[in-house]
Amino acid sequence: MNLPTRNGVNPPTTTTQNLPLPPPPTKMRHMLPTISSLKNFLPALTFLVAFATVMTVLVIHMNNTATRHHQFLVNMSRDNEFLGVAQDNPELITYIREVHLSPAVEPHHKPLETLGPFPTEDTAYIIKLLNNKKEGIFVEAGAYSDGKVSKTEYLEKRMSWHGLLIQPEPTHYFKLKRHNRGRSLAIHACLSSTPYPKEITFHQEDRDGVKINQIHTNTVEDPDWFNTRVKCFPFYSLLLAMNISSVDLFILESGGTELQVLQTIPFDRVSIDIINVQIQANDSEKDTIKKFLISKNYTFTQSFNSNHVFRLKHSQV
Repeated sequence: MNLPTRNGVNPPTTTTQNLPLPPPPTKMRHMLPTISSLKNFLPALTFLVAFATVMTVLVIHMNNTATRHHQFLVNMSRDNEFLGVAQDNPELITYIREVHLSPAVEPHHKPLETLGPFPTEDTAYIIKLLNNKKEGIFVEAGAYSDGKVSKTEYLEKRMSWHGLLIQPEPTHYFKLKRHNRGRSLAIHACLSSTPYPKEITFHQEDRDGVKINQIHTNTVEDPDWFNTRVKCFPFYSLLLAMNISSVDLFILESGGTELQVLQTIPFDRVSIDIINVQIQANDSEKDTIKKFLISKNYTFTQSFNSNHVFRLKHSQV
């Protein structure tokens, strides 16, 4: 059908082929994310957020752990000294007797046998000094240290002595009890270098020895990982816990605190017939120990390498 014309002129004919195309999308339209693209990116975004959270928590935890570890090392390197507790305090004596003293036996492991047919050279000398005394009383500090034999084992098993074995190093203490010293008591502790109890850090120096924190170092920067907290009791406190005031033989090996340990002993209240003290210090330290014991009415009798034997003068025959 022909449409009417105006002024006799027919309008131009339009077809779909001649319609103008829509304008192309702008660059901004291409940059806007679609819902589907957001869904694909969501797992990666979740992972990044979780990873950042975990790393933040881990860093905070590591900082807190390092701080606590440093505080722990500070506490472990500090000696705790119980200044207000006298060495004859009844509560201290009861505590030692009921908590720390135990039979020197280990029934759950095969016994260790090291007793030879003869005593050590210094023990043989002491036996002679005491005229082969039977059923004596001893205190041995440092028994079975570093794989060495005990100087009192022969006295106990062959001459019916009894007493106290003192060992602060945990491994050596365990080995001590495996010798089944059934007539004696044992204590995992050290002798205090002060007339009151204390707690110290006991450092494992190497396989053949130990060092006590108080003597060698008191720093946090100790590279040793194998440290043990050990209680130290005065010698007199241990005697009271055993209900004795008289000792035939005191063997003292305390890793460098021998003089300080001797100075804690109230010699007017206890009787020690023979003191066998290990002295590995210089000549000046040896002279100091000798002069101190001489002032306490002892006389020097004999030395065996680093072991020095002193005897109470009025006990000599």
